[in-house]
Amino acid sequence: MPVPLIASDATLKVSFGTDAQLGASPTPAAPTTAYECQAKSVRATVQSSTIDISTLCSTTVATLGTRKTGSLEMEVYIDKTNGPVFQPKVGYLAKVELDLDGAGAVGGNKITYNGLVTDVAIATTPGEVSTENVTIALGAFGFTAVTS
Repeated sequence: MPVPLIASDATLKVSFGTDAQLGASPTPAAPTTAYECQAKSVRATVQSSTIDISTLCSTTVATLGTRKTGSLEMEVYIDKTNGPVFQPKVGYLAKVELDLDGAGAVGGNKITYNGLVTDVAIATTPGEVSTENVTIALGAFGFTAVTS
């Protein structure tokens, strides 16, 4: 029987494009450890657009996948030394490597998402760790895939 993955200590490694996306911004390299943070929560949604290619007299539906898109929504803890990672990067292309169990390269528990940082909000509550709420639109111009 498979052992479920318990969401605990998920970590992120992030790399950004060199400037805000103004047309053709260079895509970032593989995620680096320059920005590394712990995630409080992560929600990734990937969907495929389709078209119906059924013929006029066909008896079955024929569907063709055309492109993928989606979003990556995260709540990450703000490091007291480095400060917010995503706040100054709204409008930048980003590669985010999500390590689901925080254990490094164990099994298939790492996914890299490619997209554009579109929204960032900072949440602070007295007595609690401050967080950044981040939305990344997956499949931004310059990337050939939403995940890699």
